[in-house]
Formats: sequence, structure tokens, C-alpha cells
Amino acid sequence: MSETKLTQVEKKVTSETKSPGRAGRGRILVGAFALGLMVSPDNLALLGRFAGHFNIYVPLLLVVGAVVYFSYARSYENLYALFCLESGKALDIRKVLGVWLAYYPLTVRVLSAIFLTTGLTVTSGFVFNEVFVYWFPNFGFAYILLAVVSGLHFFGPDTRAKAQVLFVGTALVGLALLIGIGIVKGLPYTASHIPSGPRIMLSWLFVPLLFFIGFDIAVPFGAVSPRQTKNILQALKTAIAVFGVLMILWAIVTTQHVSGTRLVATSISHMIAAREISGQFGRIIMGLVVIAGTCAAVNALFEAVARVTATMSKQKMLPRARYTSRFSVLCVAVAAAIMMAGGLAGEEILESYIRAALLLWLGGYGLLQIRLLQMTVAVTGMRQGSTRFRLLTTAVLAFGGAAILALTDDQAMIILKVMTTTIAIALVLGAIGNWRANKAPMLHKQHDKR
Repeated sequence: MSETKLTQVEKKVTSETKSPGRAGRGRILVGAFALGLMVSPDNLALLGRFAGHFNIYVPLLLVVGAVVYFSYARSYENLYALFCLESGKALDIRKVLGVWLAYYPLTVRVLSAIFLTTGLTVTSGFVFNEVFVYWFPNFGFAYILLAVVSGLHFFGPDTRAKAQVLFVGTALVGLALLIGIGIVKGLPYTASHIPSGPRIMLSWLFVPLLFFIGFDIAVPFGAVSPRQTKNILQALKTAIAVFGVLMILWAIVTTQHVSGTRLVATSISHMIAAREISGQFGRIIMGLVVIAGTCAAVNALFEAVARVTATMSKQKMLPRARYTSRFSVLCVAVAAAIMMAGGLAGEEILESYIRAALLLWLGGYGLLQIRLLQMTVAVTGMRQGSTRFRLLTTAVLAFGGAAILALTDDQAMIILKVMTTTIAIALVLGAIGNWRANKAPMLHKQHDKR
């Protein structure tokens, strides 16, 4: 088992969960990174269209999605138990996912970070231009936002952890304020447009599985104690629950103020709903929510890339370097800047790339469930039937949901090409990593003989 040390932010988070007195602060830090990708403006836009399709069924479907992700969060408890982290050992990615798929988290996180960062920063640029400063260039603000958030990763872990709490807190408070105003000004429930085509209904039925993606960014790869594990898992579940409640309330308020046909037809339902709820004041609050949510999502994505590259470097799966994580963040930021300069931002093809990346991330949860199922059966035999059933069910939901969402998408061919290419890259990297791992002992033996 690889004795992987914690990354800087992981050290910060886990140190805050060692004692009961500091556990609350540690859970806030974990929750902030878990919520990072959830509070992105893309989720608010997607929720509006989803609410337009399903109306009164939205709360039920969101609850189902949250329950599934509670199970995914609980899977890490099973993972920690199987790998005996209480004895001071860490997660060896190759043993968790197998040597062939060990590079899957790296490829998916890097892909997601590049595509989502490009789309989100430009979205915030347009919002800043339209809501706050009309004369300021859209892309100028996007580049500034990208530089500021990526720059946080060249300071200490305290800086980006506190910034993440600020970003997430601003987004949640702003959204809660609009929900409160909308409830006070409540209107009769607006009838929603329900599409008749089964293909459209099926394509939207599994959308709740997308809203909670990214909660695992806060999960440390390094060794943690049982008490720290418990506090981290509580923070993950709390983040999922808090976000689920806010999404349900925002969906209800949105459908009270905007007709279902308008919601289905627009990609800025959150901005329209905010204006209907409280006029220009609502637009300003939602503008702050969008910008803060973008910063939270991009910072969390950079953190996800930094953590996985630092861990893989320490486990000799990537070249060892002192500043591996910072270099990886810089590469992602530069790639996003190049995509913006190349004119991909705002294009439909970028949205397809983003959906493909998210579906790959969702598939990663299914992969983890299958691996846990294999290890559980190997360790306990056919006992713990409830655990085996839970792991199998959530794996089927992850794989099935990702497949259905990909196949029923209007840009299915593009999404499938991106997904298959990414998986192929991960497999090739896994094969190279396996070859290097097997070659190293042989070289040592030859050196010893000499």
C-alpha cells in the first residue's frame, strides 16, 4: 500500500477535523469544496429547464437524486474501511480502481476543469457586462476571473480554502435571499409544459444525477483517522442535503414566477426568474450568485486537478516534482484561456463537451461502486447482502443514467466521441503506467546484479 501523504489543502481540512472543538470548522471547509461544482450557474440554468419539463414532480426527483448521492458518499466510508485507513495507510489509486483504470480520475478531472472553466468564466463575463458594468468587455472579465482564481493556487492552502468558503457562502446566501423573496411574493402555481415525446421525457428523467456531481472533490486521498473520516462524511452528506433543499425551493419559486414553456425554451431561466421575483434588485443578486458560483466551481475544479496530480505524483504514477499540483493548475488555466481565445466559448460544441465530461464523472461513480462491490465480495464473501445490493443498484443508476443521457442528447455523436476518446486515453495511460511499474523492479534487479 502506498503511504500517500495529504496534499496541502487536505492537511488543512483534516487537521481541522481532529478534535471535536475544531471539527465544525473542518466540516465547513469540506462542505465548501463539496459544494463548489454544485453551485455553478450551469446547474441553475439546467434546473430551470428541468422544472419546466417536470413541474410538480421536480421535488420528488431531486430527493431521489440526493438519496443516490448519499449512497455514493457512504461508499467512501466502505472504501476507507476496506483499505484500513485507521492504521495510517492511504488510498492507492491503482489498488482502488485497478491498474488499467487508475488514470481515469485524472483524465476526467482535467477534461472537466478545462471545459467547465472555459464555459463558466465566459458566462460570468456576460453577466457582469449585462448586470453590473455595461462598458466592460465580456471576455476581459472572464480572463480576469480566470487569472484571479488560478492565482489562488499559488498561495497557501489557507488562502484558497477561505476563498472557497466565501465564494460558496455568497452563492448560497444570494440564492436563499431570492427564494425568500419569491416565497413572500408567491403567485399561483404556474402550469408547466410537459413534453409528450417519450424520448424527451427519458432524456430529462435522469438529469437529477447531474446536479450533485463534484461532491467527491472534498474527499482526501491521503490517510485519515476514523474520527476524521466520520466528520468528512458528515460534511459531504450535509452539503448534498443543503444543496438539495435549496434546489427544490428554487425550482418551486421559479415555476411560481415563470411559465413552464418559457423555462423549457431558455438557457438563462435563473436570470429571468430573478427579474420576475424582484426586478433589477433580483438581477443584481442573481448576478452575484452567478459570479460567486463560477468562482466556487472553478476553484473546486482546480483543487480537484491539483489533488489528483499531487497524489499520483507521490504514488509514482506521474513524474515527481515539487510543484506538480501548481503546474497542473497552470496548464488547465492556460488551456481554458486558449479555448476562449479560439472562440469556443459560448458555442454549442463546448456545451456538448461539458455534458460529456460530466457524464464521464458520473460514470466514475459507477466504476467506484463496481470496484467496491468486487472488494466487498472478496473480503466478506456473500455476507452483507444489503451493502452489495446498494452498491450494485447505484452502479446501475450511474452507468445507466450516463448512457441514457448521452444517447438521448441532441449532440449524441459528439458526446459519445468525447467519452470514448477520454476512456481510450485513460486506458493508454493506464497501460503505460502499468508497464513502467513492472519495468522498475526489473531495472533495480539488473542494477543490483551489476
